[in-house]
Amino acid sequence: MAKMAPLLQDRCRLIAPDLLGFGRTGAWPVPGELTHDLQADLVAALIDGDGCGSVDVLGHSYGGATALRLVARRPELVRSLVLVEPVVTVLLREAGDTLFDEYRGMAEGFIHFARAAQPEDAWRLFLDYRNGPGTWAGMQERAKARFLSQTDQTLDGFLSNLSNPTTLAECRGIAVPTTIVCGADTTAPDRRVTELLRAAMPESQYTIVPGAGHMSPLTHPDALARIVLDHLGI
Repeated sequence: MAKMAPLLQDRCRLIAPDLLGFGRTGAWPVPGELTHDLQADLVAALIDGDGCGSVDVLGHSYGGATALRLVARRPELVRSLVLVEPVVTVLLREAGDTLFDEYRGMAEGFIHFARAAQPEDAWRLFLDYRNGPGTWAGMQERAKARFLSQTDQTLDGFLSNLSNPTTLAECRGIAVPTTIVCGADTTAPDRRVTELLRAAMPESQYTIVPGAGHMSPLTHPDALARIVLDHLGI
């Protein structure tokens, strides 16, 4: 969300937490046991400690999955939600959608390569899946090194995604104003997840970002910032 922050910070107060294993927050100490509930509890503790009461929560991808766990566990802390392609791919499994197998195959492939000390193969699989064949091969070495340094936390992230307990029933019970955002050119599983959420939350707003893939906050920050401001009524 770094590219969006300058577009929003003059209009609203921003709090950008580093989740477990990200930024300046250390990894969960037990490998393989990180969960989105633990991530949500970290965010809840931050909100509680700030004393700001309920807040508007923006979550993208992995962070969107954590945002849903936050509202499920601590609904009194969430005033509204903006979900940008949250990775709650487990909803596909619940819905009996075969697109879950596509995501699971990629995720389990990353996990396999990472555990086999083949991190380049793990990232090639993941990034080529997200952004098209040849993405990894075309990267500069500096960019590759940055991704390689994040292998362990991404492994834990995939494990937490596959074990996410979020259900469609929980999504139907979300009572706060919600905007769901999808990139027009995203992957089929990510698009289908947003469609399932839209169906489960009929009062939500659903917005498609033309020309955007999964990483729309980085590639289309102006469009995303406008969506957020419209959501907030600013």
